[in-house]
Amino acid sequence: MFDLHTHHERCGHASGALEDYIEIAISRGMKVLGITDHSPYFFSDEDKPFPKLAMGKSEFFKYVEEAYYLKKKYKDQIELLIGVESDIFKEHIDLYDHSYSSFPLDYVIGSIHFTSPSLVSKGVDWSTASEEERDEEFKRFIELMQLSVQSRWVNIIGHMDRFNRGYESFQNLYAPYIGPLLKTMAQRGVALEVNTGGFRKSPEDWYPSINVIEQAYYYGVEITFGSDAHDPLRVGNEWEKVRNTLAQIGFRRWVIFRQRNPYYLDLKS
Repeated sequence: MFDLHTHHERCGHASGALEDYIEIAISRGMKVLGITDHSPYFFSDEDKPFPKLAMGKSEFFKYVEEAYYLKKKYKDQIELLIGVESDIFKEHIDLYDHSYSSFPLDYVIGSIHFTSPSLVSKGVDWSTASEEERDEEFKRFIELMQLSVQSRWVNIIGHMDRFNRGYESFQNLYAPYIGPLLKTMAQRGVALEVNTGGFRKSPEDWYPSINVIEQAYYYGVEITFGSDAHDPLRVGNEWEKVRNTLAQIGFRRWVIFRQRNPYYLDLKS
């Protein structure tokens, strides 16, 4: 049992310290836990421009340092993998690459939360946007998705279809691109995360949808699991249900990452 996607209080919108997540994971019999809080906004002149969204730039070293301290402390009880959930901004692809290369991270989850540095914490309201605004937003989004799957520093794509998922018009625009994106992921060894966070509003909602997961199997994309826990009690949420569903689809293994290298686990063991 493992979970590669967790957060903690440092990001400003999750509860609990890193150690709380580790102790819950151990109590639930987990063998591997990934620590992956939200990346700082490295492009900003401010240290912490959005206190409720992500840690400050000055905190990133402390984050990695604390995680490695806990990795050693709990090494006889659980394997801790140290990563980060990273935003993707086309204007700053190299900056983020350079920032992560300075740290001994096991993996990076690439997730799109906002389509532009100028839209952080604002975004575009798809329900009220004009057709022109929608077209521009989608163009930015799909360009970022393509950059994510082609990037040399992204190991896992996080909540692949969460963005504007509730709007059929957005999903209709997105649908033709999903197959080519998955094909590229398979070719490059970028894994797809099954995320049970459901944006923390609908517990039964997974990202991506079953339809996308089935397409991932068809294209040979490696699969992994993340609860996207923002509360220690959600660590490992629905792991068994996800495993059973993946097995029914046909997956026989899933993947974790150590020092940016993939390691495969038997899905049925």
